[in-house]
Amino acid sequence: MSQYEVYDAGGDEVPWELREDPVAPRGTDAGAWMVAVEYSNKGQAKPPTIVNVLGGSYPTREEALVAAQKEAFAYDPPDPFSPQGRQVYRDGPDGFLTIIQGAMTTFHLSVRVVQHLGDA
Repeated sequence: MSQYEVYDAGGDEVPWELREDPVAPRGTDAGAWMVAVEYSNKGQAKPPTIVNVLGGSYPTREEALVAAQKEAFAYDPPDPFSPQGRQVYRDGPDGFLTIIQGAMTTFHLSVRVVQHLGDA
């Protein structure tokens, strides 16, 4: 036999989405689930990245995820100027990656479900 211990992953670990959340939301709309869209700003403009937390909040993560999926297919960022097509991918448990083919260049945006924890 080997002199090294065999790694045991355990297999009985609770999936992250079923674990009790140790982070406590604070504030007036604390705990509200929202949809955030992140995309690159036009060319060399500053700031280089725009993050837009869309209006509206959802009482559950699942409802926000449905809204995020709709936005991944429908959100109209400033670039590209002349969209030719769109591909949407699931990007982890809380988000989507959207690739938009323009007439001259390809752009992308990220749509995610976020939970407001409070203001500092």
